[in-house]
Amino acid sequence: MQSTNFTRKSLILTLALAVASCQSTVGAGSTEQNMSVPAADNFTQKVKTLAQEYPPLYRVSWNVCGVQKRVSIGRTLLNQCVDAQSTRTMLVWGATGGYKLIPTHQYTGGVQSHLFVESKGCFGLNKPSSNAQYYKARTFLVAQLAQKDKFKPTAQVKLTQLSDEKKKMPLLN
Repeated sequence: MQSTNFTRKSLILTLALAVASCQSTVGAGSTEQNMSVPAADNFTQKVKTLAQEYPPLYRVSWNVCGVQKRVSIGRTLLNQCVDAQSTRTMLVWGATGGYKLIPTHQYTGGVQSHLFVESKGCFGLNKPSSNAQYYKARTFLVAQLAQKDKFKPTAQVKLTQLSDEKKKMPLLN
């Protein structure tokens, strides 16, 4: 029985890692690499042009409460808060400030909640579009189906517009 549960959890973890979303990572050491690029370089000029043509780039931070927080592979805590600092950074083009937290049932008997952020595109996935739409930021496990009415997730989303100089850094990577 334990081997079946371990196999099921391993499969779920593998599928969760394989699912693509709008999460873009910005490496902590990227600044050192970018400083070594010569200013007169043709690539740098292209980046400057892109930074001027594209809409503003925003860093998305969130705090979602009322969800499960994974402490280790076999242990989660119920009714916790998860913030963007503990996960990857999300960058979006032309954010509007709109967001939705949409609940769904998981195939293994649990309830999930998906955070969507409204913008004109996701950095690293696509070029900016003219119309804003919702892009998935992250999926959170809330609880088992039997406890679905006990936990109601809430979200707070904060958008920070990057300056033109900071906007060039992710474009260089």
